[in-house]
Amino acid sequence: MPRQSPPHRAAAPLAASSTDSPVAHPPIWHRGPDQLTVGSTGAAVLGFSFVVLWLLPGLVLTILLLLGFEAIPGEPSSDGSSLTTSSLIQFLCGSVVLIGLVFAWISSAARVLAFTFDENQQLLTLTVTRRGRKPTEVQVPFSDIICISPYVLASYDRHGYFSVVCQGPRGKEVEYRLAEGTSLEDMEFHAAWLREIIGLRMHHVLNLDK
Repeated sequence: MPRQSPPHRAAAPLAASSTDSPVAHPPIWHRGPDQLTVGSTGAAVLGFSFVVLWLLPGLVLTILLLLGFEAIPGEPSSDGSSLTTSSLIQFLCGSVVLIGLVFAWISSAARVLAFTFDENQQLLTLTVTRRGRKPTEVQVPFSDIICISPYVLASYDRHGYFSVVCQGPRGKEVEYRLAEGTSLEDMEFHAAWLREIIGLRMHHVLNLDK
């Protein structure tokens, strides 16, 4: 996976007063789903994909036949039939584009609905979902975490998210974005705790907008 050049580091929040004792981070950091999940649609997606794959060759063949018919020299054609053929070709081409967009939507990147960092078990548990699929649970040992980068994107540096890059199946690197909308103060709080657990693999807060 190509790595981005390191952006500017975000300004850390003001340190707490020396008279205030630092709050200890609990050994487990859990965050529940940020959004409601739709029920199982795996069968519907599979059925849609089967129908599309069955109809797609027919649509392409029809477009080619219509284009070939229009290209026949000396073939008489009225303005009305030519307009109808052109409209049908546009409709078929639009259908092919729409099908491609639906497939792109289905195969979009995975989203993390919930996660749990467990210091005792040295385990990160993720609830991951893709478009039109059931949520699945992914477990990542801390030893498989390559790095964690907290990014700030919002205006005024008020909140951001964590990017976790880990070792996936067959040696492939996998990236998950989690804890979106976390305040800068909370990001520093969790980052300091994770830095104690995984060391330098926990990066400092970075601002991508600068």
